Amino acid sequence: MLIRTLTAVLGSSLLLCASSALQAQEETPPKRFEVRQSSVSRSQAIGLSLAFPGLGQLATGHKNKGTALIVAELASVVIWLTSHEDFNTQETQFEIEKTRYLELRQGGTFAQAEESWKRLSDKKDDLDRSHQLRRAFGVLSLVVYSYNVLDVLVYDGAKPVAGKSVGLAPLATADATGLALVARF
Repeated sequence: MLIRTLTAVLGSSLLLCASSALQAQEETPPKRFEVRQSSVSRSQAIGLSLAFPGLGQLATGHKNKGTALIVAELASVVIWLTSHEDFNTQETQFEIEKTRYLELRQGGTFAQAEESWKRLSDKKDDLDRSHQLRRAFGVLSLVVYSYNVLDVLVYDGAKPVAGKSVGLAPLATADATGLALVARF
């Protein structure tokens, strides 16, 4: 599981590096600070949000809400996957200790059986904690996704944000680039 995740991350990184290297080799320089004139439609924003929580909100200009949803979903999914893997490991260790304990019926001392029972009890407690963590973050991930869907379908998450009166805009000069504070009246 970890190897698949690392392979996916590495593959995505290589793809991004290759695409930026190809863009750097184009004959005309890319327009890095071009202001986007077209806006995303409501149905496109809903589709983006259904694909991954927060993408539709980011596309329509709800930057804080979109970023919060993306971070919350990523964090809950990563913790859920980690706790799921931990649960599987704990379950395997519990089964090994259970087999050791049951083998003591064939021949063993009371002290060995008592020690094995204590280890088995500890493994069971660890298994229960891993299961509770796995369940809690799985539910949290579903709650974040459900809120995201509710936000774009019912609330204003898929409506483009009205123009703000004060904002930042890219500023390009002959020898440097920067940001400018822009006030709209």
